[in-house]
Amino acid sequence: MTKTRVIVVGAGIAGPVLAVFLKTRGYNPIIYERLPGPGEGGLSFMLQPNGLRVLSLIPEFVEQIQGKSPDKIMHCSSLDGKEDILADFDVSPHSMRENFGFPMIGVRRSEFQKLLIDTAEKHGIEVKWGHQAIGFDQSEDAVEVTFANGVKDTASFVVGCDGLHSNTRTALFGKEKADFTGLTQFGGLSPTPPALRGKLVLLNNYANGRHMVTYPVADDKYSWAITTREAEVKEDWKTQSVEQQDKIRGGPLSAWGFGAGDLIKTGERIVKYGLYDRPELKSWFKGRVVLLGDAAHPTSP
Repeated sequence: MTKTRVIVVGAGIAGPVLAVFLKTRGYNPIIYERLPGPGEGGLSFMLQPNGLRVLSLIPEFVEQIQGKSPDKIMHCSSLDGKEDILADFDVSPHSMRENFGFPMIGVRRSEFQKLLIDTAEKHGIEVKWGHQAIGFDQSEDAVEVTFANGVKDTASFVVGCDGLHSNTRTALFGKEKADFTGLTQFGGLSPTPPALRGKLVLLNNYANGRHMVTYPVADDKYSWAITTREAEVKEDWKTQSVEQQDKIRGGPLSAWGFGAGDLIKTGERIVKYGLYDRPELKSWFKGRVVLLGDAAHPTSP
């Protein structure tokens, strides 16, 4: 009996996870990705217990995740130059497992994506790089996908996991207007600052009109992001120029306490991007094509 073929558009985070689950349940998935290979886009994210519970359904996957689990969450204030600890909570792996079954793990996005791709390929799933989906022609029992390079492929179903700027979503429902929230974010990876050495802290630092979140992603690295109100900035997640990065490193936020200022001063590959919201879709599918992840519900963080 021929296995049902599914085209997964996008090899970011959701696409490979879905493809592995489909494969283990008897489907025949193939992944198409517009980029030429695994990217360095994005910085990091914190895997939460509910997400790890889902990922644990892939045998031996969670044990391979490279990252760091915080022991504590701290909320700090740097308002008007006064530095205070507002609250702190125990989120140690032991405590999280006891309460939720799994810990939290801070990971670098590029490393986590590579692990997902490797896992998909080990399950016999083909990943085709350099294929940008631009057209979807549906019939009663199949979907033909056209790619920008002229290649076409057909499957019983298509799942669009192609992220914030999803061509799949645009093809199904048209291009919607993205509304700038008035907020921008910039962030980077930095060596662990002196104030946080020997600690594994997820730190929230609040100042006048600004917020920073930072957490460990390796033995010697913290990831951080700052949200602030600024003029409109493109939503492209591109690394800033050397001059722009130096301006951020030497700016007023480099004086923040609790190690936050040191993170900014030593930031590597600093990115900056605007935060946008889009209208909520009334449906996440049309016929045999369905959306998943940011392609379905792109909202500001």
